[in-house]
Amino acid sequence: MTTRKATRPANKALARTAVPSRRRKAPRSLLSALPVRTMIVVAGIAGLAALGVALLGTRRFQDEIVTPLRAATLVPLAAAVAPQADRAWAETRHWRDQVSRVLSSINTAEVREQIADRLSHWLERFR
Repeated sequence: MTTRKATRPANKALARTAVPSRRRKAPRSLLSALPVRTMIVVAGIAGLAALGVALLGTRRFQDEIVTPLRAATLVPLAAAVAPQADRAWAETRHWRDQVSRVLSSINTAEVREQIADRLSHWLERFR
């Protein structure tokens, strides 16, 4: 006895929200791509900034916009970080001195000869 496959109906009823397959979607525009839209927005913002600088003048733009922004952001940040950086530099003085002594003691003819001997023995293993 053979089993029969269930056959699908040739015409399937569409749901109310479904789009019939015979309708074609409109081709996507080049302007709908995300990288293109991003480039357009960036170019627009840069153009508006250039227009603002041109209308105000570079000196006035520097005095009224850039200098207050720098004073509001960079100066307090530098004032907050500088004492911590100075303290960290002072705390690591001993470690930096020790590292410099180790490095200066390594850079002798005797140590270079020992390293050359060890390297030559290591290379002989592979021959």
